[in-house]
Formats: sequence, C-alpha cells, structure tokens
Amino acid sequence: MGIYDFVAGILAGIVLACLSFVVQTSRKTSIRANFSGQMVESTVRRHPIQRHFLHEVGYQIYVTKLTGFLFFGSIVQVEKGSRALVEEEAFHAEPIRYLIFDLANVRGMDYSAAEAFTRLERILGRRDVKMIFSGINKDDEQGRSLRNVGLWNDDSSVEFFETLNSALEFCENELLTTFYQESDAMSDYFPSLQNPMGKC
Repeated sequence: MGIYDFVAGILAGIVLACLSFVVQTSRKTSIRANFSGQMVESTVRRHPIQRHFLHEVGYQIYVTKLTGFLFFGSIVQVEKGSRALVEEEAFHAEPIRYLIFDLANVRGMDYSAAEAFTRLERILGRRDVKMIFSGINKDDEQGRSLRNVGLWNDDSSVEFFETLNSALEFCENELLTTFYQESDAMSDYFPSLQNPMGKC
C-alpha cells in the first residue's frame, strides 16, 4: 500500500509539474514583434518613386516575428492575432496581401503548432492573403515540421525564404508588378497616359 501511494504521489507530482510548465509557458508570448511594410522595407536599391509607392502600400505587408519554442500553448496567441487581421471589419479598414512569419528566433515547434499554421493558411486563403515564412530552410527542425503537415509541398501556395529581407523583397516585387500591370491596362484605354513610375 505504501509503495502504491509513493508511486501515485510521484505521478501526481509529474502531472502537476507538466501542467504548471504549460500554464507558465503559455503566458509568455511567442510574438516578439509585429510591424507592417511601412515600418520596415527590404534593402534593395529602388527608384525613389518606387520607394514612395511601396511606402504608401506597405500596410499590405504584415510581419510577425516569433521567438522561442512553438507548441500548443504558445501558438494560440499567434493564431488569434493572425485571425484578427482578416476579420471582416479589420480587413475592410486595412486589407493585407502578405503575412510573413519570421522564424529566425524560433528554436523549434511541435506538431500542434505546425497544424495551426495549416489552419491559418486556409483562413488567409479565403481572403487571398499569401502566407510567407522567413528565417527558415528545409533542413532545419522548423522546416521539417512544416513539411510534415504539407505546407512545403510543391502544390502549396506558401512561400519560404531564408531571410526576412528576401521575404520583404518578394512582397515588394509582387506589389510593383501588380502596379505596372494596372498601369499598362490603363494606358491601353487611355493612350495619352504615361506610366508615372517609369519602368526601371
């Protein structure tokens, strides 16, 4: 009887310690910083008019820098904050086109965290928002975790970059491409109009 009580006490202690760890860890946010493309730009040298345009539409790029270990307790805040960006009222007021998750300071993630990103990818897709990961490569732990849930497959719409600067450059290039396409379309209808940006 005494041995049974001793073992039961140890097991109860382990369970309580695990619960305490989860509660304490989940209180610490995994979000290191949030900012838009108006606050940070890539280091690519561009024409001043292009820079001005990108600054004006920079709110369409949203960056979330994550840190620590991502697991079912800490990913909740990340998922909640990302969902808020595409809710009807917020999205109508300031629509985003690109959501970058920078994982440069992430030490690892469990399966539940990787699954949360798949849910977010579906939610963002309904708003035509592209999910992008930076600070990651296929061979590190985070890369393997995302491959295991299908986010790094050939048919996935998610983009991956090794640096945040590369991810920002990709978003900026896409915004400029869209602008030029719209400018060319306008010129077809109004030949007297010239491309105000100039193609550089």
